[in-house]
Amino acid sequence: MAALYLPEEIFEPKARTISANFDRGIPYPWLLELELCNTVYRGLGRNLYDKRTCTAILGQISADKNAGILSVWSIDSAVLFRNAMELSKRFTPLHQSRTLDILHVAAALEFRADTIASFDQRQRKLAGGAGLKLLPENL
Repeated sequence: MAALYLPEEIFEPKARTISANFDRGIPYPWLLELELCNTVYRGLGRNLYDKRTCTAILGQISADKNAGILSVWSIDSAVLFRNAMELSKRFTPLHQSRTLDILHVAAALEFRADTIASFDQRQRKLAGGAGLKLLPENL
């Protein structure tokens, strides 16, 4: 998700190409919103961009949310964490999965997604192991 919003993101061209082919809004649960906004704030704190740029990025996220490009989905946190624990047990010993990656994949499965877009290698291994198709297909 960050590749669609952050200045000079290396995967931005691929992310734009992938998202241009979506026929509905990008599922945007609270977990993804927290991670995306936190990434923006971290960039500000690391002086990757200034406060004006940070405000503009957050404004674009909000506008996309209001326009339905980012489609707000609710998820039961108890179900999410129960499913995440199962994924952790099955895949972390194999792929050294990180907690947020596990939560994202658990959310995708809870939303009955068949595909996930990710540029993170560990998240891609986890998602593939859990039966999700990957975008981009080759990374």
